[in-house]
Amino acid sequence: MAKKVLVVDDDPNLVRFLSVALEENGYIPIGAFDGKEGWAKAEAENPDLFFLDVMMPKRTGFTLFKQIRKDERFRNTPVIMLTGVTASLAQQDSASDDTLEQPYGALRESLRKIITEMKEEGVVKPDLFIEKPVDPEDVVEKVRELLGE
Repeated sequence: MAKKVLVVDDDPNLVRFLSVALEENGYIPIGAFDGKEGWAKAEAENPDLFFLDVMMPKRTGFTLFKQIRKDERFRNTPVIMLTGVTASLAQQDSASDDTLEQPYGALRESLRKIITEMKEEGVVKPDLFIEKPVDPEDVVEKVRELLGE
């Protein structure tokens, strides 16, 4: 039976892109466009693997991840976090080298705080982080590995 993969990202093009790659490789993709919708679809569809964007509206990927890990149904379900933050921060920092400003210092600090809180709450880290833009072949290979296929 085909495995269900829930893709939660506020970028509809990325959700479609990953859904096509997954479907072409025998998976059943389920798309959601914010954290709140992602949780509703998780409860309704009981996916075998999650893709969560780190930064999205209505519930961040980290918040949704914590909710997933606290729910007995999903405690052991693999989670891949998608992030474009690293590249964006590096680009902004390189542009600000002349002024010695780092405009995303607050964002970095916020992410550090979230990760620290997750550790303190006993919430383990996601199974994998993948940097955007994604390579469909790499993504499908990682899904296979995490699902033991």
